[in-house]
Amino acid sequence: MRRNIFKRIFLLYAVVILAAVFIVEVYITSSVRENYVADLRKNLLIQITLIRGRVSFAGPGIDPLCGQLKQETGARVTVIAASGRVLGDSDHDSSLMDNHLHRTEVEQASLFDSGMTIRHSATLQYDLLYVARKISSNAGDEGFIRLAVPLRDVDRAVNLLRMKMIFVVVLVLLTTWIFSVWQTDHLRRLLNQIAAFSKSLSKGDLEKRLFLKDAGEFNEIAENLTAMSVTLQGMMTRNEEEKNRLNVILKSIPDALLIIDAKGSITLTSSSAREFFGNVPMTGMQFVDVVRNHEFSGLMEEVRANLSAGMTEFRLDHPVERYISVRVSPLFYRGRELSGFVAVFHDMTQVEKLEQVRKDFVANVSHELKTPITAISGFADTLLEGAAEDRENAVRFIQMIKSNSERINSLVDDLMTISKIELGVIRVDKKMIDPDQVFGSLMDLFRDRAAARGLSLAVRNSAGIKELSADRDRLMQILTNLVDNAIKFTETGRVTVGIDRLGDRVFFFVEDTGIGVPAKFLPRLGERFYRVDPARSRKMGGTGLGLAIVKHLVKAHGWTMEMESTPGKGTTVRICLS
Repeated sequence: MRRNIFKRIFLLYAVVILAAVFIVEVYITSSVRENYVADLRKNLLIQITLIRGRVSFAGPGIDPLCGQLKQETGARVTVIAASGRVLGDSDHDSSLMDNHLHRTEVEQASLFDSGMTIRHSATLQYDLLYVARKISSNAGDEGFIRLAVPLRDVDRAVNLLRMKMIFVVVLVLLTTWIFSVWQTDHLRRLLNQIAAFSKSLSKGDLEKRLFLKDAGEFNEIAENLTAMSVTLQGMMTRNEEEKNRLNVILKSIPDALLIIDAKGSITLTSSSAREFFGNVPMTGMQFVDVVRNHEFSGLMEEVRANLSAGMTEFRLDHPVERYISVRVSPLFYRGRELSGFVAVFHDMTQVEKLEQVRKDFVANVSHELKTPITAISGFADTLLEGAAEDRENAVRFIQMIKSNSERINSLVDDLMTISKIELGVIRVDKKMIDPDQVFGSLMDLFRDRAAARGLSLAVRNSAGIKELSADRDRLMQILTNLVDNAIKFTETGRVTVGIDRLGDRVFFFVEDTGIGVPAKFLPRLGERFYRVDPARSRKMGGTGLGLAIVKHLVKAHGWTMEMESTPGKGTTVRICLS
């Protein structure tokens, strides 16, 4: 394409030069010929003046004289009478020649004393210049003398000049063509470099720089393009840094963030959004297809109408159940023209659960305290109303008051224990201990109680572990609660406590053959005050906080707890150490 452009430019200039040369050539050759002819006319008039005294107009028969004069002047000599009759001619028989009165040069001479014309000779195939002069005397006009010379020499000189001009023009055109080819090739290389550089810029390759050699005015273009490349590279670097910074911020935000345009399409999301709404493509989708909740849709419409931020809370069921708090703010890029929305979703599930736990805790504590306090108050009132005089009943009432007060004290102790664990007051101090010594202490503590219920109490160290890292007192507290529960809810059979290994896993276990727990209740075991059978648990003096304490102490050790149970066959609790 660029080659064709330069070719057209060269052809255009060549045509212009040739046209100019043609016009100049026509003008110059015409002027030169006219100058030649003018000089020749003057010369012929001078010669006529010189020979007029030798010519006689008295009568015909002067052809020999005309021939002699031709030899002297080099021109054809014709003597014409005033009437136009030819009296003599150097080249033809005058008696045979026509009347010349109406010849152009003779008519001009008759009017202006001299006349001139150029006529082409069809016989000789060249032009002749005719110059005539009127000859007058005192007696009047005698006639005309005419000289004629061929213009072959003039034409030859003009043609020679024309050939020289053509040669010069061809030489100039050839030189111009060579120079233009070199110059256009140089320009083509420069433009190719500029085009290649601009193409690199368009592809995003901003590391290149443009350096042109002997570029003249193109150096400024190269400098400007290079400066533009440097500026673009700086801008791209800053934009990339801003983009990376934004991505880091978006990734580090624990809340889900959606940027939505004015048409409702999602244009940008944070990485946490997939945790909230599922691992689905979001960019480019309508927000109603991602956040399927009418409360959120209503908030979006409210913000669109009021052009002010708003908040709401709602529950999501998919992909998992969550309680969400969302704040939607309008985006303005130009004045008050709405450009989009920013929606920030905060997961309130844990807060909601904690609030529910708090409510349940208050309700459970109130419930657990109400029964013994009511019993104490009732027995005390009974004693005050006269039952104190009935010794047998008074003792029974006092024993009931004591039993309920001990129950309240046990409940308060358990609550204080959990509170201290959560606040970090009770710390786990791990040391190397012998598990067999712990098992021995458990046997001493629960042997008589198990025997009283007709249960066998066994210890098993299948892993053969003689030493491990744990807080002995807290481990004792964990196992005591578990064994105590096992004995309470086992009517026949045995309770086994010990340590075992399964592959790389080492764990304590407490196994019983009791009534078991249905599978649907297992996830809730360990919650404060949760009982599978509340009536039986209270009857046995349980506070409903034992497993909660165990769960907290296990977690404080960095261990995990697993429970397996089959109704009617028994329950196994494992404390995994690794």
